[in-house]
Amino acid sequence: WDRNKHVIKKFEPPKHWKRFMSMDWGSAKPFSIGWWCIVPDEYDHGKDTQAENLHGERVILPRGAIVRYREWYGNKKDQRNPNTGLKLTAEEVAFGINSREKNEPKNEFGRPRISYRVLDPSAFRVDGGPSFAERMGKKPYYVHFRKADNARVSKKGAMGGWDTVRQRLKGDLEHRSMMYFMDNCTDAIRTLPMLQHDEINIEDVDTEGEDHAPDEIRYACMSRPFAPSNLNLP
Repeated sequence: WDRNKHVIKKFEPPKHWKRFMSMDWGSAKPFSIGWWCIVPDEYDHGKDTQAENLHGERVILPRGAIVRYREWYGNKKDQRNPNTGLKLTAEEVAFGINSREKNEPKNEFGRPRISYRVLDPSAFRVDGGPSFAERMGKKPYYVHFRKADNARVSKKGAMGGWDTVRQRLKGDLEHRSMMYFMDNCTDAIRTLPMLQHDEINIEDVDTEGEDHAPDEIRYACMSRPFAPSNLNLP
């Protein structure tokens, strides 16, 4: 993690950029929702938008990079313990999502043009009634999710979630990041660098900490795996 490399000033993403959402469910603990866009072509300076780092220097966003342009972190801001959730219902969360997407570009049906949404698989569990995911997808909210890939570490050669996060942070062969955070995404910027290795399984993270935004970032990365190509191997 390098704040100077991975954090950029907030700007309005071009309307034609593909957008998606990732979410980690929480009630007593915070939930975390991130809105992302995908850079379709190498992008540095448009007529109406410009990507800049925190020092005001122009940043060239590489093709295929993902940019976190908005977030909603469901914790109680006025408490000393930021790891306390809002205890909202699924319907209240869905309403909050709808409210935050009012200015999103619209599709032909007048709905926000969010290509897909991935959600913590635990939110799909059915315990005597509709799951949280099903309740958010009902009328009048229509916030539909698919199950996120929750693979945390590598198994049998398959890339794990934390691997994908590290790879995007590390970037391409030119050492350009493949994941950026606009500076309004304060809780992701605050909590991702705080992650600690688990004492028993060092490939995983300690889940006792505030890992909600990082988990959700992991879901986003697993929905769009990245690995640099054309490596000059011996």
